[in-house]
Order: sequence, then structure tokens, then C-alpha cells
Amino acid sequence: MWIVPVRQGGDVFYVGDEFFRALWRYRAELAPVYWLIGCMVGGAWLHASGPNWWPFPVVAGLTGLVLLTFRPAALVSRYPLLTRWRVRLWGTGFILSVSVWLTIATIIGPTAGKMELIALLATAGFAVPWIWREDRRRLTKVRILRDRFPDTADAAGLTGAKMLSAILDKWGWTARIKLRRGQHWTDAINALPKLESAFGARNGSLRVEPVNDDAGSLTLRMVEIDPHSQPIEWAPRPGKRNQSITQPLTVGVFEDGSDISVSFLRKHVLIGGATDSGKSGLLNVILARLAECGDVALWGIDLKEGMELAPWSRVLDRPVATSNDTAEELLAAGVEELEKRANFLMASGRREWDPKFDAPALFIIIDEYAELSKKAQKLADSIARRGRALCVNLIIATQRPTQKAMGEGSALRSQMNIRFCLRVNERPDVDLILGAGKLTAGWDTTMFDGPGKFLVSGPGLDTPRRGRAYRITDGEVRVTADQHARHADTGPAGGSESRSDGRSGGQGSNGSPAGVSGPEMALWAALNDAPAEGVSVADLRAVTGHGKTQLYRRLNALKAQQQAEQVGRGLWRSARADTATQGQQEGDPESHPE
Repeated sequence: MWIVPVRQGGDVFYVGDEFFRALWRYRAELAPVYWLIGCMVGGAWLHASGPNWWPFPVVAGLTGLVLLTFRPAALVSRYPLLTRWRVRLWGTGFILSVSVWLTIATIIGPTAGKMELIALLATAGFAVPWIWREDRRRLTKVRILRDRFPDTADAAGLTGAKMLSAILDKWGWTARIKLRRGQHWTDAINALPKLESAFGARNGSLRVEPVNDDAGSLTLRMVEIDPHSQPIEWAPRPGKRNQSITQPLTVGVFEDGSDISVSFLRKHVLIGGATDSGKSGLLNVILARLAECGDVALWGIDLKEGMELAPWSRVLDRPVATSNDTAEELLAAGVEELEKRANFLMASGRREWDPKFDAPALFIIIDEYAELSKKAQKLADSIARRGRALCVNLIIATQRPTQKAMGEGSALRSQMNIRFCLRVNERPDVDLILGAGKLTAGWDTTMFDGPGKFLVSGPGLDTPRRGRAYRITDGEVRVTADQHARHADTGPAGGSESRSDGRSGGQGSNGSPAGVSGPEMALWAALNDAPAEGVSVADLRAVTGHGKTQLYRRLNALKAQQQAEQVGRGLWRSARADTATQGQQEGDPESHPE
């Protein structure tokens, strides 16, 4: 290393590589000084070369103005700030000033008259907006933090930690931290209060996220401006029921401004949080998103006399269950639907239910699960254990999902794939909602200071990123429910209602649950329940709602799969080991209609 010793008062100081590294590291802040030096040196060289060299700075200036005016794509991709008109205005003035000064300096010299004073004043004028730019000031601040981080880490008890890199984002900055050997990233979680104090930050402004391929590294994020300080307004999707449950649904916004997209397909959902933490608001957002999906059927249980789910009555495919008796009836219908789907998939050689408009995914929403009777909880537990592959799913909201509240001996809580944890009053409640060990891993919601703020855990959501749900008002709930209404009116629990989406509203003639099974399941159930002499095509048309051509097309497809057989003219049943009947149906001309 190149070293120059400097003696002062008996002590020896060394100036070398570190000095030049500082000149390069702070090149953005020192850029005005470099401009001034460059102009003086360039003007002196051009003047020494000859006054007739003055066209060179003129051509260079015109070239810069042309590039700034037309802005080629390659230039903009490298310097995105050129898309801002203020930056282009500053750049135009800068290029004009430098080219004019160099042109005159080439002719008369850079030190003639007041040329040095003009250069100094121009540099100062252009330096003010250059240095005062917000992102420049923030970048300088981050660099200072990075340089001081060893002392900051030492004050927080993380001696030896290094800040490898830091970048700016919309709300603050994000840094990659490397801990000393023997430290784990969870040590930084335990040191968060000390780190906030050492940085001089506000309470709760630091976030720690692990780096999956290195247990000794972490991502440290400073949230200087809380993006969740104000409610995030509800943004309905355009169109009427043109979304699909096979796509992730957006329920809110993370702190970095990105959408919180959650896949609800074949997932059970648990929503937990203290009173006034925003459970009802989050549940309304999820219901609104599900209502936008044309391949979803919704049932609801609300033991608070329907206060929460009543506004969604036109979206629900059954009347809201408001008592334990009607809740037990609804959950029993869910178990029945589950078993019919399982039999259907087994007979057709499939393992998973594929949601469609006429064969939707079923979501059963239960508000305040702890109030259900033992029988209802047992039925819900059966659905939780068996319903995922069959797209019969539960969405449960509760305050404290303790083992007692979820049912003694029940495995329901362990079946919840997606878990939303809003503000809780006691730290152990975090582990109750999100799972054991989450609290020590940084999933802490006790400090949340507003309704609708939550952490979400699930597939692809394995880091504690704070989010806030959209705010959907009572008026927006009514508008959304009217826009995506499944039926015109609801009757009493267990009754039937007319529907506007083509699916039946009450109990079908085949005993299938209202508005869920769809024509395919209705056809299969009718064939499976048919007597030995078969069921008529007219009855099958009444059950499925299919036209004659469409019905025969489906029946012949089932026959080709050896799942259905024709036992007489216009009479069908599910396939049975009866070779005589099979021979008869092969000669029947009506099995191949024109």
C-alpha cells in the first residue's frame, strides 16, 4: 500500500489509499469541486493548444443538448432521472454554461479577466440543486450510516457486524448486514431495540429479515416514513365476477409499496387478532376479493346474529347461519359436499378438484369460531382435514385460537395454511395464531398501532413483512355485494332462493348442496343414484340444466371413460359390470344422436 508519513506534534499520521478511496466514495458530493477543476484544466489545455480550437467545446455542447433533447432509449435506461423535466432543465443549463465558458476560455484563457470568478459562481449555482436533491441527501445519509455502522453495531451488542451494502427505497433504506462468525441472524432480532436507539430512529422503524443461504447474514430495513400511517383505500377490480380463484388475490399493501397477493386456492385461512385490531375489515376485504371470482361459492356462519356477514347475504350461496343449529346444518352440508366430490374424483381418476364456474371452489366463512358448538367444531375439523384437495375450504376469524377455543383434540389449527395475525395484546398470542416459534423469529404484532395492520404467513410468505389491509367502508361493501350478487333475495336458513348465475339455489333433486356441485356433479350424482333400470334423459336435463346435445356429449364422454352406461332407450346409469347391458347399449342408435 502506498503510504506518505506526515509528522505533527511528535505523532505520525499516514495519508495514502484511504484518502483516495474517500475521494472516490464521496464523488457525488464532491462533484461540484471536480467540475470546477475539470473546467479550469480543460480551459487551460485548450487555450495552450491554440485559440482556433474553440469549435471543439461548441460541438461537444451541441451534441450534449441533442442527446438531452431526444433522449435515446439506451441513455434513459442508464440514467432514468432524465425522464424528469427538472433534471433535463438543470442539464440544459449546465451544458450551455460549461460549453460557453470553455469556448471563451479557449480564446482568451481561463484566468483572463474575471473568468475564475465566473466559473466559481456558476459552479456554486449548479451545485445547490445538485447537492440539495432529496435522493442525494438521503444517499449521503446512508453512506454516513454505513461508515458509522461498526460503532452502531458495537453499541447494540453486535460487535464485528459489517454493512456490506445499502440501497434506497421509497420509504427508507435497506442494507445487507454480515454478522461476525458465531452470531445468528436472530441475534439481530433480539437487539432491535438497541439498534433503533443506536441509529437514533423511532420505535418500531427497523425490520430484520433472514438471508436464506447464510445464517450469519440478514437484511436490515429502516422505515423512515411509515407508509401505513394512513388507511389504504379499497381498489375494486373492474368487471363483474371475471376473476378466478386460481390466481392470487390482492388484500393489501406491504411497507415497500408492493401488493400483498395471496393464493387462496385449496387453502384454509386463519385470521386472529385482539378486539379493534381490524379483523372484520380484513375479513370484508377477503370476502370482496372472493366475490369477484366467478369460480367461487361462499357460505357463512356468524353467531353474532349475522352482524358481520349480513351485508354479504346477496353474495353468499346460502343464508347466513346465525345459530348453532343452522351452523351445524351448514357444516353438515359441507361435509356431504366434500364426500360427494371425493367419490366423484375417485371414479373419474382425478386427485384434485379444478374450480370452474359450474363446479366452484367452496369457502365456508366462520366468524368467532370459539362460539360454535362441539358438534359444529367436529364437523369443521373434518372439513379442515379432508377439504383442501377438494376445494372445500374454511376461513376462520377468532381472537385467541387456543386449543380450548379450537376444540379439545382438534387438529384444525394445524391445518390452517394461511394465517393473518393482526395486533395482539400478549406476545404468546403470536405463536397461537402463526405457529410455535414465530415470535422468536421476529413475527411480533404487539406493537402494531393501527387497525388492519398484520403479518401474513403461508406458502411463499415465510418472512415477517408488515402489511396493511385495504379499508373498505360499509357503503363499498354494499356496492360490491350488489355488483357480484349471486341471487335476488335470501330466504330463511336452509331455504332455497333463485340465482342469477345459473347454479341452483336450494337442495337439488340429487340431494347435492345448494349452488355448489354444479352440472357435472349433479349429473354424476344422478347417474350414481339411478336404479337398475336407469334414469331418463329428461330427468338428467332437469337436474343439470344442459340441452339435449350437450347432455349426450357429456354422457358419451363418460361412457368412453367406462364411467356411465346406457341400459335402455334414453335411460342411463353409472357403469356396472353387466356385459349384457353393455352389449345392448352399443347397438342403441340413440347413443349417437345426429
